[in-house]
Amino acid sequence: MEAAILNKLAEAVVEGDDDLAVELAQKVIDDGLDPYEAIVNGLAKGMMIISDRYEKGEAFVPHLLIASSAMYAGMDILSPAMKTEGAEKAAVGVIGSIEGDVHDIGKNLVKTMLSASGFKMIDLGADVPIEKFIEAAKEHKADLISMSSLMTTTMVNMEKVIEILQEEGIRESLKVMIGGAPVSEDFAKEIGADSTHADAMHASDWASEHVKQLEPNQIRWNQEKISLGKVKYRESLSKKKVKGKSDIGLETARQIIEEFEKVGVKSKEQMTHMDRTLASMGDKKVDRLPVYPLACGIMRKFANQSYKQYATTPEAFVESAFLGSKYLDTDMFVGLIDLSATSSDFGCKIKYPEDDTPSSEGHLKDYDKLEVPEVKKGTRAYELVMASKAATVKLNKELNTPFVGFHEGPLLTLTQLMGADRVLMDMKTHPDVVLEALQKCTDYICQVSELFFEESACNALCVDNLWSNNVIMSEEDYWKFDGKFVYDQQLPLFKKYNQPYIIHNCADAVHFDTQIKKFGTQLYSYAYYPKQRGKGSQNYADLIPKYGDTCCMMGEINPIDFMDGSARGVQKIRDDTKTLIEGVIPVLKENGMQSKYVMSSGCEIPPGGPLNTVKAMVDTVKELGPQLQKSIIG
Repeated sequence: MEAAILNKLAEAVVEGDDDLAVELAQKVIDDGLDPYEAIVNGLAKGMMIISDRYEKGEAFVPHLLIASSAMYAGMDILSPAMKTEGAEKAAVGVIGSIEGDVHDIGKNLVKTMLSASGFKMIDLGADVPIEKFIEAAKEHKADLISMSSLMTTTMVNMEKVIEILQEEGIRESLKVMIGGAPVSEDFAKEIGADSTHADAMHASDWASEHVKQLEPNQIRWNQEKISLGKVKYRESLSKKKVKGKSDIGLETARQIIEEFEKVGVKSKEQMTHMDRTLASMGDKKVDRLPVYPLACGIMRKFANQSYKQYATTPEAFVESAFLGSKYLDTDMFVGLIDLSATSSDFGCKIKYPEDDTPSSEGHLKDYDKLEVPEVKKGTRAYELVMASKAATVKLNKELNTPFVGFHEGPLLTLTQLMGADRVLMDMKTHPDVVLEALQKCTDYICQVSELFFEESACNALCVDNLWSNNVIMSEEDYWKFDGKFVYDQQLPLFKKYNQPYIIHNCADAVHFDTQIKKFGTQLYSYAYYPKQRGKGSQNYADLIPKYGDTCCMMGEINPIDFMDGSARGVQKIRDDTKTLIEGVIPVLKENGMQSKYVMSSGCEIPPGGPLNTVKAMVDTVKELGPQLQKSIIG
């Protein structure tokens, strides 16, 4: 009897049946069975089954989210009935997406797996202020803090949490785990985190094992231990160079300007930025490969602008793009401000930090209340187009540098509006509702694209189609819930105006066949995550042979590495750039091509970093590129 109920509980989770999970959980209590046993060998077992399918590529994120909903529904019934007397106290974990980052899918998966492993999870949600992690850890005397980030622009906030833990004397009271596609083991080690993992299952396994190594809670969290931790932190500060409060972006911008004003551009090149970029996209002969690290927001430091000014004031945006392009001598500028311009116009509230990337603040509740806005004066999209137009004129005229416009795709807009985990779940439970909402988002996206073209507001237009990811969803689901909308409605606009279709996608395992071959994409900006290579993340050596005949690839250098402005950090960027260009050109040659690649970072460089690392990449390509191009390509 008991075994049958436990098996049915597991099946309810696998099927994502909330009502059945609740019914069976209540039966466990009514029949006097052990609720703890029902959680461990019923609900958690079902979660493990679906997670195993996920690991094998037989299930995707929506399946995990639906299963977790059923698991929590059952746990809400069983947890209050558990006997706590004499039982081992559950480990407590505090979890959230770091401040500035509204993405919460990965965070929710880790939370689910930790809950299934017996943790009591305190979920702070997404876009969590730094101080909230500290407050929650102290309030609940936590064993673990888990922070996640998908956006490279927000990752630096993780380090700030760890620094405050040290200041408060409680760093040794708990374990700190960080995660997200851009997060590497080196980054985790550098900021003082205990670990990072490629997926939720391994993260849960690690956390379950390592919290056992902590001292008993009453020892770790007593005042004497905390006071000792504060003393140790102060001692450590006295022995090392403390990071100053100076604005490293502004400092390095001033150094670059000073050098530029003394010597100007060091060597006159054979081609203009415009000619080189266009030739590369067409695989024509070039003097060297184009270079543009995705240093969009960080370039505002050349104009001494805050991020809020850069994002909301057209004049600040234009001046930042112009001065950045001038002093770094890049081959293009991409007008990326943030990923919430289109969702804002649908009514999503946007937070504008003074010196960080804007983001959605909360989500809309009702799909059926979505109304397609008109792109007109006063909307964020309109202001973006007009600012882009002014920047295009200035960069083209004064620097002969191309300007690439930028906005979000349909599914990205909807997930910013409603929340990614909710939309992905609703794809399975209420697909018609999601499809109707996506149609409205697409209608607006097409208006935005058309205004860019009608106003000649860019030399080319890039669309962020983020959710093409073979871990998040199957290729069939991506096509149904994003790709088909792009293909049927947006791509014809690009053809109508004779414009190349350009995609930026910093996901870690992309459906390249759909987004490149099916769409006919001509320039693709991508990220490469070595730790996700087994799940589909690909680099230039994979991509050029497959797609180089139709598409110019762009990306790859780790954007987080640009944050270290020390001599060692600058040298690492130079070395990584050298390795990339020395690898790319021979692969182009082997595949009958000569220039179809743009040297770049895999995603946007965080806006709070230095600019000397950005300059190091540009300079390295300019120094090595001509000779390599001549000796290898001829």
